[in-house]
Amino acid sequence: MRNSIKGNHCQNRRRGQGATEYLVILGAVLLVSFVVIGATSSVTSSQSSVRQQQSQAYWSSLSPIKVIASKVVDSNLVLQLQNTGSSTIRVDGISVGNSSLPIYPYYSGDSYGPAYCSRPNDNFSDPSMSCALMVGPSESVYLAAQGAISGAGKAIDCFGKNATEVSNIQFAYSTSTSSITNLVLKGDKPLVASCGTKSCDANWVKVPGNSSYLVNDFCVMKYEAKCSRDDGDGTLCGFDLPNSTHARRPWSNISQTDAAERCAALGTGYHLIRDREWVALASAVSGVQSNWFTANIGASSGGQCLFGGHVECDNSPCNMSFNASADDSAGWWNGTVNYTNGTANCPFARNEGRGYETRRTFYLSTGAVVWDLSGNVWEWTDGAVTSSACSDGTMPVNASGLCPSWTEFTNITNYNAFNYSRLPNPNWNQSYGAGRILSNPGSAVPSGSVQAVQRGGAYQNYVNGGVWTLYPYVPPSSIATYRGFRCAR
Repeated sequence: MRNSIKGNHCQNRRRGQGATEYLVILGAVLLVSFVVIGATSSVTSSQSSVRQQQSQAYWSSLSPIKVIASKVVDSNLVLQLQNTGSSTIRVDGISVGNSSLPIYPYYSGDSYGPAYCSRPNDNFSDPSMSCALMVGPSESVYLAAQGAISGAGKAIDCFGKNATEVSNIQFAYSTSTSSITNLVLKGDKPLVASCGTKSCDANWVKVPGNSSYLVNDFCVMKYEAKCSRDDGDGTLCGFDLPNSTHARRPWSNISQTDAAERCAALGTGYHLIRDREWVALASAVSGVQSNWFTANIGASSGGQCLFGGHVECDNSPCNMSFNASADDSAGWWNGTVNYTNGTANCPFARNEGRGYETRRTFYLSTGAVVWDLSGNVWEWTDGAVTSSACSDGTMPVNASGLCPSWTEFTNITNYNAFNYSRLPNPNWNQSYGAGRILSNPGSAVPSGSVQAVQRGGAYQNYVNGGVWTLYPYVPPSSIATYRGFRCAR
């Protein structure tokens, strides 16, 4: 018995030693595997780094335009360029893979930069009209080429990648010291660019760019700007920083001048929403079917209409601006979910109905939601015209050359300085919920003064409210309890 126990003990010890040896061998194998995998990853990372360094060395050696840095941000190829010549260069365009891409200025530390560039006029019948970027000798600038990874034939493929190679890049340019235009600088080697996306601030929404309006991607407040005090009219807001929140009523009683200053105080790249940006946003929401409803079913005036928001009331209890909701489904005039009394008024009605048309939320193709683009309070944009005379070619006019007061967009035959404000469908009017246009600044504004632009309408404007409504009527210093604003970046 004693020998049997001893034998079993020895066998168990040998089994333990074998198991230990097996674990040691397995650990060694795993260690070798990790080393091999790490070495392989290191080689791959190293090779990628080497390619990027070689690419940067080549592209930074070109003249008179050299590429200092490159990255792909969402659908934009963002480049830092430097003029190495002795004369000013105008960068007219960039093509990638034989696709000509719209270009825009870009801030190095900003999400999307200025978002649009101006041009001498808005002659949309001339396809050669596009953004151009002036670059002085030795000057360094950032620009974004829009749409680089969009469409069926993608010029750039960043899907699932940290970096990508961009081939066949060409710059079209001209110089101030030469009469020769359409000069071309072509790189013979691919450009290695990092891949990434930019997000907007909390409660801000990313708006896709629209090259038809010369607007690049930008971020905008989801809600009308608010301050930290819910005093009902904004008189106690002072030097608060505007923020985008569903809580509290909109910041009102603020001039266009002060609204622009408050937006800029948020930091580099922040600004009062530009009028072109508003139009691009209006176009974006107009292209989403869920922002349309069927009005007056069975009636001769029935048809599809854009939601109007809180535009229907100048009597108690709704003759004021409202706060919003954290619940995007609670978007009707009184903050309820799917509010309707059985009506769907279009054209919008005043002091009656308050039906289905009062939804205050608009959806983008991305699924993002923006509140109160129509109704609640008027919103300043950065737009302005410098004269009250219709004959000076700034104000929209009708067929008689007159700039009438409240009228339909369909009556305007010449938009003049507001040519970019043309609606996507020339038939849209108040019966489609598009809003109206006030192109006569009236006797309240002296001839020759500046009229600032407001958009969207307020709680009491009914048929005059809408996402496209254009209202250049008062000076930039004007304030009212029904005028607010929204910032962009």
